[in-house]
Amino acid sequence: MVSALDFRAMEACEDDLSAFKECFERNGTPRQLDALRWQYLENPTGELFVALALSDERIAAIYAVQPAFVQLRGARVLAAQSVDTLVDVDFRGRGLFTKMAEAVYHRVRSAEAAFVYGFPNASSAPGFFDKLGWSSLDPVPFLVKPLRTGFLASKLPLGRWLRRLPDLRLPIGGPRLQADQVLRPVTDFGLDLDDLWKRFASNVRVAVDRDPQYLRWRLAKPQQHYVCLGVFEGARLVAFCAYTTLDKHGGRIGYILELLHDPDRHETGAALLVESLRRMAADGADVVLAWAFGHSPNAEAYAKAGFMPLPERLRPIELHIGVRPLNESLTEVLSDRRNWYVSYCDSDTV
Repeated sequence: MVSALDFRAMEACEDDLSAFKECFERNGTPRQLDALRWQYLENPTGELFVALALSDERIAAIYAVQPAFVQLRGARVLAAQSVDTLVDVDFRGRGLFTKMAEAVYHRVRSAEAAFVYGFPNASSAPGFFDKLGWSSLDPVPFLVKPLRTGFLASKLPLGRWLRRLPDLRLPIGGPRLQADQVLRPVTDFGLDLDDLWKRFASNVRVAVDRDPQYLRWRLAKPQQHYVCLGVFEGARLVAFCAYTTLDKHGGRIGYILELLHDPDRHETGAALLVESLRRMAADGADVVLAWAFGHSPNAEAYAKAGFMPLPERLRPIELHIGVRPLNESLTEVLSDRRNWYVSYCDSDTV
């Protein structure tokens, strides 16, 4: 007998949040309650776009997007990132993914959001691109900076014999800060950081608006420790970097969440990256990953600091990047990856 299902929007309450958590746990994907509360109830837009399918008060399926204000052709508008998709094992094969996604997109469109985007993994990508009409912006722009030989050798096709070699620390090199530049922790995400973002992104057509409210929220993610460093010339903030170091993928991985610098100050951006790399190396990092398109304002800084594109066969997981415009007039600008700026700050997994 097929169970009847009720469909409704998730409410901003602890009961729904706990039921959300329990559904993921039943299906082998534990989630932390404080992280869910941060993501869905404390989101700085004040919006909540989550669809639930229920059977006798038990959640049978979830489709959730994370709203964000974005910079789109110079205007600040609402958009949404697809982040959580789950159909309980007992309710699969009933087309719930597509039905619930379309219901959420209708709500998002009604809130005058411009588009839905995201980074589907290997298992979910066919649903987004084949069933929901997403446009691909692939590949995700992974960059890598190896810090030890051992981890790199283990991922290469010839790693079988390379692993016999000593695990050596690789030199970092790269530009240094100038005499009039001071490196300091950034703890106050205020107008100086907002001004830096606006200067950095002045020619970016599509990006999440990294204003102070967003960065305060994003870099306060529970169970995560982010280090935020700034380069100052006097009182002026000229470069900013946020990073973290985690035990993942069989090694200790550094992640550059964000790198901002004044336009054409690529040497300064690279020098800040080098300082961050040294600190991650001291924290035991084997390798450091970043996301940056070749056309991004900070692409040259990454290159000067020794980052290089990560071949797809060496990537720790299979990820894709895609978008679904909610207004046909935006299709051209949104479907061209050259208009986009992304970084690990956009990831919901780091």
